Amino acid sequence: MIGLERITEIVKEHLEQATLGLDKESLKFDFKYEWYDLSTLKGVNEYLKDTTAMANTYGLDGFIVIGFDDRRILYKDVTFEDCGLRDTNEITKVLIKRVSHLFELNTYDIIINGHKLSVIHIPPAWEKPILIRNYQTFTKRGNIKKEYHQKIFVRKNTGTFSATKYDIDLMYYDRKNVEPDYRLFIDIFKLSVLPLEEVIQLKFTVENAGRRPVAIVDFNLIFSDGRKDLECQATKIWGQSGLYSPKHSSEIVQPNNIQNLSVEFTLPNNQTDQFIKKLKTRSIHKQIILKLSNDKILSQKFELPE
Repeated sequence: MIGLERITEIVKEHLEQATLGLDKESLKFDFKYEWYDLSTLKGVNEYLKDTTAMANTYGLDGFIVIGFDDRRILYKDVTFEDCGLRDTNEITKVLIKRVSHLFELNTYDIIINGHKLSVIHIPPAWEKPILIRNYQTFTKRGNIKKEYHQKIFVRKNTGTFSATKYDIDLMYYDRKNVEPDYRLFIDIFKLSVLPLEEVIQLKFTVENAGRRPVAIVDFNLIFSDGRKDLECQATKIWGQSGLYSPKHSSEIVQPNNIQNLSVEFTLPNNQTDQFIKKLKTRSIHKQIILKLSNDKILSQKFELPE
């Protein structure tokens, strides 16, 4: 993955070209004058549209630079705080709840020539196409205008468009050119609900098919029916070093290795009966979330074992 120094150089090159009135053609580079308002549904949908389009598009790293209007050649000092969220972990939660699967995305605040800018960096995504589960458009008054299920966007020229069959075929073709740093496969072979204790016990394997070793420090489960999310926190982990609590140790999985794990999750108070009724419903989206020691978040959808 490219570092912040190189990212800053790339942004500076594009700014210089734009300031001189020269178009530096780049399919995966875009300027935004203001931050997306992620405290509103409209802002969240715009953000999802643009970031998933970058991730779905053929080619190398994608960039969205916030704080510059390349048509008017106008700067506006911005920082991440302008999006309305507390920290970048909140952005990850937005993605987890609304897209088909999590993709890597990094947000930085930088200063170039005395101007404060934000950069959204999106490395090449292996698991494309990435779908927005429920994409919404809005009227000028902020009311929902239309809703689209399983929407796929892609970048073309300097705009964002709905993906065609050709675009989707190209995404699958491009997958073999991407060798991700972090790529985990999770196979759940047993899920037990203990109603009296209000806990879920999960037994599964983690396979590391990426280039780097991973150190997993925490786990979460998210169950969603499209209207309401149920989040379960891990409380006990049985791993290579025995029993421990989340964040008090880690499970290190080397590349090309598989590891067995057993994790206990706590159900929210007074929701056990409701959860059991919904658990086997096919329409419920089930995800396991892994937090790594470097603050990376990985997720995978799963179905219940037979």
